[in-house]
Amino acid sequence: MGRHKRQKPRRSRGGNDPSATEWFGTAFHSTEGMYHLDVRRSGNGILITSSPAEVDGLPAVRPLRLRNDDNGQGLDELGTALATGRPHGISVEKGPAFETALVFIPRYPEEGVGTLARVRTTEGPDADVVFERRAELPMQLWAEAGENVCRIVPLLGPDAPPADKPEDCRLCPGCYRPVYDSTTSHTLLGAGAVPVVGLCRLCAEGTTLRSLHQADVPIGPQQLAVLETVAAALV
Repeated sequence: MGRHKRQKPRRSRGGNDPSATEWFGTAFHSTEGMYHLDVRRSGNGILITSSPAEVDGLPAVRPLRLRNDDNGQGLDELGTALATGRPHGISVEKGPAFETALVFIPRYPEEGVGTLARVRTTEGPDADVVFERRAELPMQLWAEAGENVCRIVPLLGPDAPPADKPEDCRLCPGCYRPVYDSTTSHTLLGAGAVPVVGLCRLCAEGTTLRSLHQADVPIGPQQLAVLETVAAALV
């Protein structure tokens, strides 16, 4: 996947800080630009969002909601597997001659990269393995995501409402990170004659632009214009 540089995510301060249940991670690819992996509380579970990802062979944002149905045990097991870089699998659905599972495959498809995928396997003479959804990201990002899954699990609480329906999101105009309506990263910044709407927290703080300059990776002209507008407003 080429050379990666990693943006150090901001740690939450805990207490009444809403960001205590969020974590943002970004890696900078030498030719592809930015890769994002975010973890946050969603109802009685955790939402992991990776972008870019692949759904049925096409590029897409990949939201994965994991419910807390066993007092955090399953989430802790997944978080620990991501943090330690070991394989992990969760059966999602079983049927006649097929099974669907969520699997984490470390160091695949190459060293330094890991894959989180929804995989469908079939039995019989025409047995096959199909990656229905997959996200390939640097192992370091998966490790930090796993650490933060384990950190957020104790904060879910038994009274957290269920979150079965997909949440609406928009893409941050500065970095194309998915921004959900219920997350604290959803920011409105008045900058110049035209307000910049829907920035993620890192772009609104100017962190993304500083990291891009340090990493020296490509970024689209429209994104750059947004980030420079934000930088001018922060002066």
